[in-house]
Amino acid sequence: MKHIYKLFASLLALLLLTSCNDVMNTRPFDTLDSDRAYSSLETFQAVLSRCYADVLGYYSGQYANMEAYTPNGIKSDLHNRDDFPTESGIDANTWNAGQGRFVQLRRINLVIENAENSELLSDASRTEIIAAARFLRGLMYFDMTRKMGRFVPVNRVFELTDTTDMRIPLTKDVAESYDYVMQDINAGIDGLPETDLSGKLTRYAALAYKSRIALQAYAYTKDEGYLTECINAANEVIESNQYALTSDYENMFLFDGKDDKEIILNRQYLKLNTTVENFNEMISVVPNVKNDEVTGSGGSPLLNDPKGRSFEGWGVYFPTQDLVDQYLVIDQQDGRAKNWFETSQYLNNVIELPASELEYNAFTINPDYDGTSATTEYIGYHPVPERDDLGSNSKGEKIDRYGKVTTDAKINEIMYNNRDMRFYATIVYDSCIWLTNELVTLCVQGNLWSGVRKDKSSSWYTTVSNYYWRKAVANVEPRVYYNNKIDYQFILIRLGEVYLNMAEANLLKGDITGAIAALNETRTKHGGLPPSTASSLDEAWKDYIRERRVDMAYEGDIYWSYLRWGKYGGPANYGAAPGSVIRDLDKPVHKIQIKKDRKEFFIGQITVNNAWNRNFTTKRYLYPIPRSFMNGRAAYGIIDTQNPGWE
Repeated sequence: MKHIYKLFASLLALLLLTSCNDVMNTRPFDTLDSDRAYSSLETFQAVLSRCYADVLGYYSGQYANMEAYTPNGIKSDLHNRDDFPTESGIDANTWNAGQGRFVQLRRINLVIENAENSELLSDASRTEIIAAARFLRGLMYFDMTRKMGRFVPVNRVFELTDTTDMRIPLTKDVAESYDYVMQDINAGIDGLPETDLSGKLTRYAALAYKSRIALQAYAYTKDEGYLTECINAANEVIESNQYALTSDYENMFLFDGKDDKEIILNRQYLKLNTTVENFNEMISVVPNVKNDEVTGSGGSPLLNDPKGRSFEGWGVYFPTQDLVDQYLVIDQQDGRAKNWFETSQYLNNVIELPASELEYNAFTINPDYDGTSATTEYIGYHPVPERDDLGSNSKGEKIDRYGKVTTDAKINEIMYNNRDMRFYATIVYDSCIWLTNELVTLCVQGNLWSGVRKDKSSSWYTTVSNYYWRKAVANVEPRVYYNNKIDYQFILIRLGEVYLNMAEANLLKGDITGAIAALNETRTKHGGLPPSTASSLDEAWKDYIRERRVDMAYEGDIYWSYLRWGKYGGPANYGAAPGSVIRDLDKPVHKIQIKKDRKEFFIGQITVNNAWNRNFTTKRYLYPIPRSFMNGRAAYGIIDTQNPGWE
């Protein structure tokens, strides 16, 4: 396993860079003293560490934000929604996914060229440094390709006199872009060592990334050779026997799990110079609730901290009911894995009713409050359901499911017991234990319920869905607070993904048996579920998509996976033609409301700030090339074309 540390600042102190003239926005120059920067193996490694930071930032720190682009998650605060899922905040004038990156590419190219010409390095060190730098350049190219499809390929160091050679056009299409990506990734594979005794990149990290990249390349080029490359790369990682699927899925994503055998590459941050506020995955997923608010809303139980300071985050990112529905439940009669609403424990204890029978304010303890007049009596202040929860909109009926328990059972136990084990490692749900050993209740008038804070029914640093993220949320001492120190890690790639990449490639090749065998590795070992027995292509795709959504939830993967699935079409996108609208990105996401006695519930669209109006148009298969970037190049005679739909 590889650890990429954020601890190279002192080594770089001798390598301070100053920016020079950047003509045409395509010619970056960093002036540095090459004699010092490349005077020893240690200084080579210091500059290479800076390259790691440049590149790996595009692959870490995206858990919360990227999940909110998918049906797995949502970003919502008091007054605003995330405009990306609704497509109301993306245009070529203002959206910039990072085209160019010339300073970073120059730094990588300087490492490569100086290593090639160095008389100080041993042959082994030279080979490894060049391979690592080329692998990082390949990752940089891949990030631009998966986002914008095309980029300016800068494969050498330019000097101030190179005014003609500098006029590099964008790659002509996605296929050419992936040619550049794979050339560098393969160079990394060929030159990196197999073992990791020195804590650096290895051949297997590069192979694992190749399995990911090859899938995305196939989706956009339909070159079937990429499927073979994906499977071969995945098999080599698996057969190396250097990695093993974890037996502690939850802990693997915490700093304590940094040495887990499943992790192929991670990025670590030490509390020496890291605080909670550095990570959306910490500060922006934990709510901000105090005991006086719990009391005022008629909530219970009170928080353990006598001053009510257990939860002092700024939560705006939350998982959805749509994700929760993906975690299967073991039927207590036949032992099969099913949707929670298809199990015997649900069918024998719950009746479902028409949404039209659900009345405004039916779930609130104070049913006399009309939701409009000012009141000093806070108890029951927020009506549930709200008026905006009822009826329909252009996306359909707002209430998706409404049910009542008819026995002594409770709906939270029916829904949440006997789940896929990853559910308990990923989601904070009603009546579970969370940070600082708090009993968290997320029913109406629970202690961390969406409406626990006065004046707003949700999203005032509280959940909008009545779930919170647990995965990768560390239990900080004494609590999660913005300036408290923290050790943290992001997993960049792991063995579980490699199995799933192989499963997807096998599905695309029509090998259902091979695909099911691969996805069952994570399904059974991480999820504790019976193996899938899918035998048709449609069934296999359904089980595979579910498996990827739960195993890779909250890891910055699912949005890119949906783009692939939309490009494939057919059973990967509800039978639609390849390249059609992606159905799951074009519909609302949902919340749950559970009555305080746990005898009644409904699931409905998240409507706050019109977040229900999610849209996906086919132009979003690629982000726009930033217009400012194109205009700057046009001023120097370099004419680029815009991506389709963004003209």
